[in-house]
Amino acid sequence: MKSLLIMIFFFGSVIGSADEKKTTSEVVAEVNGTKITVDELESYFEQTLLFPSHKKTTLEDALDFLISRELSIQKAKELNIHKDPIIIRQQQDILHQALISQELEEAIAKIEMPTEKELKNYYKAHPEYKTSHILFRIRAIPTKEEVKLGYETMLNIYQMAKEKPESFEELAKQHSQAINSEQGGDLGFLPSTSLSPEYYQAIKGQKIGFISEPVRTHFGFHVIKVTGVKDFKDIDQDLYKKIIFDIKRDQLVLDFYAKLKKSAKIKIHKDKLK
Repeated sequence: MKSLLIMIFFFGSVIGSADEKKTTSEVVAEVNGTKITVDELESYFEQTLLFPSHKKTTLEDALDFLISRELSIQKAKELNIHKDPIIIRQQQDILHQALISQELEEAIAKIEMPTEKELKNYYKAHPEYKTSHILFRIRAIPTKEEVKLGYETMLNIYQMAKEKPESFEELAKQHSQAINSEQGGDLGFLPSTSLSPEYYQAIKGQKIGFISEPVRTHFGFHVIKVTGVKDFKDIDQDLYKKIIFDIKRDQLVLDFYAKLKKSAKIKIHKDKLK
């Protein structure tokens, strides 16, 4: 269902851009007075050919979809669905993404892939660890009592793990509320970007065998054991090139919004953030 919605959104975006441009194309169909042009039909048909399908798509099929789409739009407006707050928010999200795409597409395309030196420097600051953990889950917005219970429970488990490090796997099997408890809490090797910031900071710079005190993330409280550190020569370089590329891309977005904020009138009511 999700993939279908994505395709509909994609095609809708393509068609939407075609709706907005001036055209003198001949009309191929009318839906309650709304015209569908040959240009729009051909544009949509070309886009359908980009998606693999188990059946052949014809111009007639494409036109049938455009007619159904127009009927949906008309019916949605009749029911005032376009005024629904959720729909309005989704439209705003689309505009947000479209602006970034339009304004930063050229700059993002100019980002060069990281050099070997960049990879080494980044990896030196963000080495990849293999870890196991024991998790006590708490709600995203817990009560003070839940936090206290979670911390005290994990502090007791931490003390047991420190006294007998060889028992960590068994403690995970007995007490961890993570889905990998049966594997002794083993998470394998993961880059820093795949771990919660608090989790990674607790293990960064530590040696094999290190066991952390209780660490709180948005999942709950963890007691973590470092079981491996990967050498640079063994990393997935393509993965780390993408990580660095994404960091550079994200910085472009941050810089873009920093400029917008400078020219905008923004007032933040900090007392409401408590």
